[in-house]
Amino acid sequence: MIKIAICDDDMNSTNFMEEVINNIDNKNIFYDIFLSGAELVKYLGSGQEPYNIYLMDIEMPKQNGIETASSIRKKDKDAVIIFITDYKDYVYDVFEALPFRFIRKPVTSGQLSQVLIDAIEHIQMFGQIFFFQIGHEQYQLHYREIIYFEGAGRKIIIHTLENTFEIYDKITTVYSRLDQNLFCQIHASFIVNMDYIRLIKKLEIVMEDGTSLPISKSCNSKVKQIHLSFIERRCGN
Repeated sequence: MIKIAICDDDMNSTNFMEEVINNIDNKNIFYDIFLSGAELVKYLGSGQEPYNIYLMDIEMPKQNGIETASSIRKKDKDAVIIFITDYKDYVYDVFEALPFRFIRKPVTSGQLSQVLIDAIEHIQMFGQIFFFQIGHEQYQLHYREIIYFEGAGRKIIIHTLENTFEIYDKITTVYSRLDQNLFCQIHASFIVNMDYIRLIKKLEIVMEDGTSLPISKSCNSKVKQIHLSFIERRCGN
């Protein structure tokens, strides 16, 4: 499920954005409307689950879109923020909030629809969220919640910080859907989140929770090189 927050004090604008979202060919979109930045920040501060995408007008009274987005960014580094405004001068002020896009008014339905489709693809492919289905229920997990994937026959067991989930899929298919700058396949049956690797032995990886997982001989040198590249990126080298 993709959750979108529309934040704009102009009802005509919110109605327009609602219509565009409703016309996107994706049934797994849920959205809420907030008529001020303060209302949105208060809602998120009450412990509610954050949104994936924020459609944000910059020009709002009391707490403008830039201030609102900065508050969101402090708590959610993965948020996809899309700014909408009349004023080109704001282009140089918004980048502290790391926006995904900056759209100048007047906005066409085709333009907004394409930006939202791009944002959803970004989230699914690179945005740190793994989507899956169990029965008729749709689920999503932030990458940071996932420790490793385990192949078990026709099933995949997703091991997270708090739970496990079982889905029907192939390990190679799951790996192709993941960000391979963060996940590494170490064995025909295991994919690990490199953020949770504590120790790499000759043919074994120890995860942060103490779990030991085998490294196949064919993957041994490749795994060490991939992990080294991961560490270098994290250190800014």
